[in-house]
Amino acid sequence: MVNNQGFIVLVDISGYTKFIRMHNMRKIPFLGKKFGKNTLEHAETVISDLLEKIIEKLDDTLIVNKLQGDAALFYSVPEDPKEYSERLIEKLKDCFELFNNRLNELLFCKTCVCDPCQQLTNLKLKSFVHYGEFLIKRVSRFEEIAGEDVIIAHRLMKNSINSSEYILLTDNVAQLKDLSYLGKLDQRKEKCEGLDDVPISVYYPDPSAYENQEQSQASFFQKALTMKRFFKNVKTRKALEEQYAPQAT
Repeated sequence: MVNNQGFIVLVDISGYTKFIRMHNMRKIPFLGKKFGKNTLEHAETVISDLLEKIIEKLDDTLIVNKLQGDAALFYSVPEDPKEYSERLIEKLKDCFELFNNRLNELLFCKTCVCDPCQQLTNLKLKSFVHYGEFLIKRVSRFEEIAGEDVIIAHRLMKNSINSSEYILLTDNVAQLKDLSYLGKLDQRKEKCEGLDDVPISVYYPDPSAYENQEQSQASFFQKALTMKRFFKNVKTRKALEEQYAPQAT
């Protein structure tokens, strides 16, 4: 195993309800089990599609390490961390527009009455950027990153930020590059269980750049047909893992 100095990045999709309706539907005789199965499949499909779009956007900047539920873990070991940090942040800023444009394209899913499809527009994107040390170790035929800094990045996902859309940057990143060019940032400290408090800077995007949702002129039948094809053809998260996870050499 080699010790590396680089960037640890988590991109997280949040906003779905806890599927209360799905659990209630399961109690309905005969149809409940089928509705519950469709709900889970639709949630999985939408998240997989959104994750794939983000991964494709970041593919020339970061290495995918693994998918973790509604989140993806990335890393990078650049030669020039200072120059790279600005390029990385700009990429993550671009992801907000990409993500929300894709949500607008998926509005045909709302022809389905299941909870994930109806909650589609509540989804938001959050990113967590930390710079530190990590090991790249082999697990089966794949590579995985590990170390205290990886733990810090994960624990920062549970924080006191009262927003569902932001980029969290640790002080380690700010020491590489003056972040004042991003405008006014929220400077604060976050607790990490079992570790010291972590100073962070939080960037909040301007939602006015992509908040307008274009309504398709297609008929309900056309939207329903598009939805059926979409849920049939999108890759599962398992397929994404196999496609993007770095294999050990």
